[in-house]
Amino acid sequence: MSGPAVAVAGVCETAPPAGYLPPELLAMAGELYRLRQAGAAGKTFVELEWAVLGVTLKMGQWTIKTSLQAHPLARPEEEHICPRCGRRFRILREAQHRELGSRLGPVSYNRPYGTCDHCKLSGAPMDWELGLSSDVNVSIGLLERVCHAAVVGRSFEDAYEIMRIHDMVDLSAEQIRALAESEGRRLAELRALDVKAYRENGLQAQCSESPELLVICADGGRVQTRQEKHTERWKENKVGVVYDATARPQQPCVKRGEYQGAKAKTKTYAATMQPWEAFGWMLRVEADQRGYMKAGTKLFLADGAKHIRDMKELQFPEATFILDWAHAAEHVSACAKAAFGEGSAEAKDWYLKHCEMLWKGECDELIADIQKLAEDLGPVKDGEEEDSPRRILRQNAYSYFPNNKDAIDYPAFRAHGWPIGSGVVEAGVKQFAVRMKGSEKFWNIGGDDTETGAEEMLALCALYRCEDGRWQRYWQQRGQPRKWK
Repeated sequence: MSGPAVAVAGVCETAPPAGYLPPELLAMAGELYRLRQAGAAGKTFVELEWAVLGVTLKMGQWTIKTSLQAHPLARPEEEHICPRCGRRFRILREAQHRELGSRLGPVSYNRPYGTCDHCKLSGAPMDWELGLSSDVNVSIGLLERVCHAAVVGRSFEDAYEIMRIHDMVDLSAEQIRALAESEGRRLAELRALDVKAYRENGLQAQCSESPELLVICADGGRVQTRQEKHTERWKENKVGVVYDATARPQQPCVKRGEYQGAKAKTKTYAATMQPWEAFGWMLRVEADQRGYMKAGTKLFLADGAKHIRDMKELQFPEATFILDWAHAAEHVSACAKAAFGEGSAEAKDWYLKHCEMLWKGECDELIADIQKLAEDLGPVKDGEEEDSPRRILRQNAYSYFPNNKDAIDYPAFRAHGWPIGSGVVEAGVKQFAVRMKGSEKFWNIGGDDTETGAEEMLALCALYRCEDGRWQRYWQQRGQPRKWK
């Protein structure tokens, strides 16, 4: 018994009766049934898995294909409305063909392509409604898997293996590189728009969080670039991390090695190859998105490098600066070695005594003793190496420790229960380095479309490393219908 007649696009068609299944679907269901009837006799479990998976993939592809054919916007005779201005969209090609990679394998379909004579928007309305990108020929679901493999693998060749084995998708390493870097470029462009709005309009990021304690850290790493032989191939990448924490006050007299300050909760990242000043704006926007202005306590934790301290003073003047304990102790050690010789008993004794002074907050006494060592050794002579004992002592005595005096009040920091180590950002630099750094890895750092690589992958890695669910939210939004302003 046939179903009722319905009119579709001016043609009288008969709707299928209830319970009707198309022959193609019945045939595939029959394949599954025969596999079930045969059971595991004569087959290993792996063979059964592959057989069932092969049929279910065919069923999935058939479902996708027929769903696209039945989509309302696949009909050129229907009236299409411009999503930008609301006027009539003029169809130029009734059935433009498109091939698309998907998680279920390759998909091909036809859809109308047209233009709006009023606002000049051109494209395929069906693709916009489906949330498909016009600049990549893969589904957003597959693009997410590609970008994930490109980030977690140590190379694009690793990503190719991950996709081939785990997703059964045969994209070459070069195709994966192109897709991942294209998406990274999109992320970098979106980030640049946020920074531009912040700088031009003083736009504060919308954030409902009011963290008790918010910590900002920054450090630099190294990546190898495709530069001319006469220039330095290794360039600095910048990594910043923002995290919330709960203070854990302890007695200021706690011994070294026993202090347990505030531990990082949710960490989010920013990373770039751009100069420190530009990076500072990115990190400020990231901090504002984490509730920086509403935070009860704001801390900036880093080593004492001048460019980082300058960035802190420009972008985070409200935050208390804490000099990373390990870096400060290393500088005390460097002074001991410079004055008494590396490995000597005098150097060891001097280091232990003055490291304890640093821990107890005896900053004036520490600086005075380093200055005495510097004066005893005499002024720096012309032509001395940067790492000469005189330069090391002079730099620490009259620059490093005096300039960071406010940032080494460790007894006060411990009493508040604040973190005193920048291990969180140093661990972040190492995480980025797993993907970005290696003697066999060379990255482009140019700004035009022909030179891509490091900046784009850093943006993609930063998105993935964020622990606030940002990666999942990004891809969910990326697959939504296209919105036009």
